[in-house]
Amino acid sequence: MCSPEEAALLQQEEVFTATLARISSLVLQPLLTAEPSDARGREGLRLLQQLHGCAQRLWEVTERSLRSLRERLRHPEAVKLESLLLLREADRVLQVHVEYIESYTSCVVVQAFQTAAKQRRDYWRGRRKALRQLLWGLNPGGSMGTAMVQALRQPLAHHVQKYALLLLSLGDALGEGHPARELVVQAAALFGDLQSFMKQALDQAEATQALWHSLSGRLRDALCTPARRLLQDSQDVPVTVTPLQAERVLLFDDILVLLQGHRAHTFDLKLVWVDPEQDGRAFHLLTPEEELFFGSKRPQDLVLWRHTVTQAVCRALRGKKDFLVRGAGLASCETPACRSAAHTFLAEGRLCRATYEGEWCRGRPHGRGTLKWPDGKNHVGSFCQGLEHGFGICLVPQAAEDKFDCYKCHWRDGSMCGYGICTARMRCTRATSRRACGMALGSWRAPRRPLVPASTRATGSGASAAATGSRKTAAGASATLACGRQTSATALGSWSPRQASATRGPSRQTRWWAQGPSSLKTTPCVRAPSPGT
Repeated sequence: MCSPEEAALLQQEEVFTATLARISSLVLQPLLTAEPSDARGREGLRLLQQLHGCAQRLWEVTERSLRSLRERLRHPEAVKLESLLLLREADRVLQVHVEYIESYTSCVVVQAFQTAAKQRRDYWRGRRKALRQLLWGLNPGGSMGTAMVQALRQPLAHHVQKYALLLLSLGDALGEGHPARELVVQAAALFGDLQSFMKQALDQAEATQALWHSLSGRLRDALCTPARRLLQDSQDVPVTVTPLQAERVLLFDDILVLLQGHRAHTFDLKLVWVDPEQDGRAFHLLTPEEELFFGSKRPQDLVLWRHTVTQAVCRALRGKKDFLVRGAGLASCETPACRSAAHTFLAEGRLCRATYEGEWCRGRPHGRGTLKWPDGKNHVGSFCQGLEHGFGICLVPQAAEDKFDCYKCHWRDGSMCGYGICTARMRCTRATSRRACGMALGSWRAPRRPLVPASTRATGSGASAAATGSRKTAAGASATLACGRQTSATALGSWSPRQASATRGPSRQTRWWAQGPSSLKTTPCVRAPSPGT
């Protein structure tokens, strides 16, 4: 025997299915016939098409749920309560509702309904009477764009509210030992959370839409995106930021924005760290290039900002929005100290315009990562507190060729340290040898050596003969390499040449070097044979 609550659920599904069909035919399909003439109109049309697809999927899920309820009422003995689609696939039903809400709020943020409605004013004036079937208290003097926003909002809000109440009543009607009671209670809790989530999403969308009207056109074009939502505004909850002295602070779900006149300083929330140390007068934010201090005259405003920023950072790192309302389950969370992300440095210095992609810790590259400069130079390896530390490979592009010099060595605090391998493209000369040992890297420079007679600076086979003759000198005597630099007989005696690779070009050579704690020791350069040998 079916309960009255199940019959009420069936009736609610029938009403909502019919409402979705009217919304599609009276509102969405006519809007899709608009022909936008600018980029804003085309973006709105794309969002309306996306909303139409979400509405179609929501209608299909509701229709399937309606059929399962009808089967239950027709054959109550054969079709168990726990087999209902609304209970068996509650997560799937919920996800379809969330997708529809997110698509709808994106249209609200960029005013897609108002933009599309303006292109066919005469048509919409004649449809106002039909839209009254979907609305309660439609303002006759209001715009058609506003009427369409309400036409899609009110039926869904009423439907979700009725769902939550009916499922709660059904759970109370079932006994403690009923096999489907747990599923009903779980579905009632999910739709209760959906109701709170929908209210929060709609409030954020309306606040974000109002924000774009208060900004200049330049800032609006730079910051406005359909998926971006405003979480906090310093005009509502006052806060000050130093040392940048921002006039207005805006916290979105993906970025933090500090406004100074017509300029906007943006900070990706994935690269924002909230200092865990508590301070009643300020809290500290770390970013790759700035350290920000938030302060407020009222401690409660500061606590609210800190809590909201922490929530926003944690959500941005998870890559998706939380389903629950703000503050639920995140009261004591902290931003993770270590994470992976990409960032392009803009401040002046060694890393200006360089892009780092890899692991971070408290605002600095720390761990494995890749550092790339616009001129083609890049470093792949380990980092510690923002500096190269550990084994790394550095590629330095040639000035006039599409080829690179390669440096494979160990690093310590941003400088080469210990043993390494250098593979260069040019013939071995005194200048290129000094460059190969780190001049181009900007970490340290090889000391200048006095010039030696030309007979000792021969290259190719002459360099090999000079190096061989140098090995025969007594221990402690100085010798001169083919590149024009001096080294000790001890270093030459401990060096063993590598096997040349036949795949290297005729002008390619490989160097081995070792940087000691007090002196620079070098070894001869070996020129690789041509590919044909």
